[in-house]
Amino acid sequence: MRLLLGNTLRSFFLDKRFYSQKIGDDAIKALTSVVGAKNIDFSQAVCEQHDHDESIHTGGQPAAVIWPSDVNQVSEVMKICSKEKLPMIPFGTGSGLEGGVVPLFNNSICINLQNMNKIQRLDIEDLCVTVEPGITRKSLNEELRSTGLWFPIDPGADASVCGMAATNASGTNAVRYGTMKQNILNMEVVLPNGDILYTSGKDQQCLKRSSGYNLTELFVGSEGTLGIITSVTTKLHGLPECVLSGVCPFPSIADAVTTAIQIKQFGIPIARMELVDQKTLSEVNNQSKLELNLADSLFF
Repeated sequence: MRLLLGNTLRSFFLDKRFYSQKIGDDAIKALTSVVGAKNIDFSQAVCEQHDHDESIHTGGQPAAVIWPSDVNQVSEVMKICSKEKLPMIPFGTGSGLEGGVVPLFNNSICINLQNMNKIQRLDIEDLCVTVEPGITRKSLNEELRSTGLWFPIDPGADASVCGMAATNASGTNAVRYGTMKQNILNMEVVLPNGDILYTSGKDQQCLKRSSGYNLTELFVGSEGTLGIITSVTTKLHGLPECVLSGVCPFPSIADAVTTAIQIKQFGIPIARMELVDQKTLSEVNNQSKLELNLADSLFF
């Protein structure tokens, strides 16, 4: 079923009948009138910077890159693109590994969201924060440093928080704190026709959301295919008083796996737990010039 759905969506998105073959002068004027001439670029160099992420995937190149400054501009841009049948691609930091920002067609409009970089609301008492798509996880934690709270989802790269929602990012801290799916309370999303949707209701940040469709989890991991995420309300967590790390070798992988299961069963508060086998550990030693014991190990 999943393969059938994937092939159906792919055939739809690859069908050029649904898209204009080039950007008309009227569309260019309309887009420029929304964001201003300084916030739209057609140059080869800029478009090349926005035709890839950190993955190996390749494709076309956007015809233009746009930098909106707020959700209303995003809405107007998407209305124009929808009317003119121009593909739209949201762009955050370009740190993804799935090729989600790679254009399929050379007439695509890349919507770079980095200028939307405000923390809209910080609620220390309710342990949550609402951020725009230009805010990255490191910059958010820098702002939170004096509050005793932090945003623990760590996929490795300094990704944007909204981009992490779009890809359902996780990371090694998922053992204790879960993935983005378990941490998002609400999202502001601009749909392809320009309508603005709040997945849990405007300004809502309730933990209990049992009425109606679960729209929040529908958009988590959608990678820009259902709409552009323009703000996210996510949970925050208290900073741990101390952090310890360790490497525990085992006689076999089976022993390591059994120990990992028992740690979870006994409720021991582990933030990270990674299984590394002997062969991988040997490569780690060679790459990083380390002398770790060559045994199947758990890293905490």
